[in-house]
Amino acid sequence: MEKVLQTGLSLGMSATSGIHSSKPNRAPREFDGKNIMPPSYCPTAKDRVVFPAKNGKVEASHICIGAWPWGDKSTWHYKEEEFPAIEAAWRQLYDAGINFIDTAQAYGSGESERLVGKLVKGLPRDSYVIQTKWLGTALDAKNYVHASDAPYKTLKSSLERLGLEYVDIYLVHGPTHPQSVKTVAEGLAKCVNEGLAKAVGVANYGNDKVLEMKAALAEHGIPLATNQVEYSILRRYPEIHGEIKMCLDNGMVFQSYSSLAQGRLTGKYTVEHPPPKTYRFSSYPMEEIKETLAVLEKIAKARGKAMASVALNYNISKGALPLVGIRNPEQARQAIDALGWRLTEQEIIELDRVSVEGTKTVLWQQG
Repeated sequence: MEKVLQTGLSLGMSATSGIHSSKPNRAPREFDGKNIMPPSYCPTAKDRVVFPAKNGKVEASHICIGAWPWGDKSTWHYKEEEFPAIEAAWRQLYDAGINFIDTAQAYGSGESERLVGKLVKGLPRDSYVIQTKWLGTALDAKNYVHASDAPYKTLKSSLERLGLEYVDIYLVHGPTHPQSVKTVAEGLAKCVNEGLAKAVGVANYGNDKVLEMKAALAEHGIPLATNQVEYSILRRYPEIHGEIKMCLDNGMVFQSYSSLAQGRLTGKYTVEHPPPKTYRFSSYPMEEIKETLAVLEKIAKARGKAMASVALNYNISKGALPLVGIRNPEQARQAIDALGWRLTEQEIIELDRVSVEGTKTVLWQQG
């Protein structure tokens, strides 16, 4: 399954790469300083965001640990000797209060889920939040043979790899699934009603499909908890086109993945030292985003923060719950350091002025 993701990346799966122009389309100036959360919204690592669920709620930290790099060799070039550093990073995050991990059946062809299971083994089950995803592609035969049962059967396999009785949140990674939204909703409802998932959501859905899924799940008495979409300073499409606002207005959590544009917003890469070619999200040439990085670096230095911490705080300031890939304790520290403070309105305006709108793709990203 990890090769399916890598193939998708090469075909323009990311809304800012592949079949699209490598020239970034700057965000419209009328959105400078817009859509900022109130100054009172300043979550710490110990604070919790609430995901609506059929039977109660799921409470998670305001930053989520993206576990795609764990075990994935095609895109992230994972090596087994990395695991001790990942384990140390998880302990650092967990002790600080960040208790939310995102994985998927497709990440490392299930290896990511197995590693997540190792990390949480022995911990109190109510002390951490696990989110996994069903990648419903047209390449998987069971999506046709067992249309409504496909999400359910896939989750059962995920739970075996995780070593858990249930996940807290289960997402449909779309809109690649061949089934109708109504059919997928039936499968998700079965997962919830049989106690395999507490809350359910979607990923890469546009507003029309989000509302369609929300209505389909409501027929089963289940709320739609979240939509997970690529969002960062280098891809403000979900903000500009109202997808963050729609989630917030409907009591859903908007999650942003590729929050650091696969490392491009950390200062790690330069024109002379670009990211690996497999890192295709937000893959504008470094030369084209130099101005953005210069402003981000200036603000980070003035605040005594890492560029990654500032970039994550930007997402939080815009109402997103950011996912961030973490592979070592230093990256964990930077994620923790993104919480408990807020960028000023002027700092956000400065970043907005050099931000990118991005676009969407026909095959993968509708949001």
